[in-house]
Amino acid sequence: MRFTRRWLVSVSLVAGAWLFLSPWLLGYTAVAVAAWTSYVLGAAILAAALWAMTARGARNAALIVAVLGAVAFVSPWVFGFMAERAARVDAWLVGAVVVVTALWASMSERPERRPERRGPAV
Repeated sequence: MRFTRRWLVSVSLVAGAWLFLSPWLLGYTAVAVAAWTSYVLGAAILAAALWAMTARGARNAALIVAVLGAVAFVSPWVFGFMAERAARVDAWLVGAVVVVTALWASMSERPERRPERRGPAV
């Protein structure tokens, strides 16, 4: 099975939507820091993945998605919600999935071919 850039970025898109909805679905809305981190990073991953999916030659957009995934992965340590197990595991899993798929998508992007430049006709 060949994984296309669009398919790989779609995985990041779904992961971003999951991260945004996970405080309600996993029940950690009472932990404000964890919930708001999920809302903000989920929306940012979702928006960047949409951009990466629709932009032409979107290698940079896919790299931005990967960076946002890395931020999601380290967010339990950075923002201090390691004690909340559901939020911590969710951030780690979503962050890892987003980083892997976004980097894979950026590497699968074929460089655009430039037309050969020929001199003036003689």
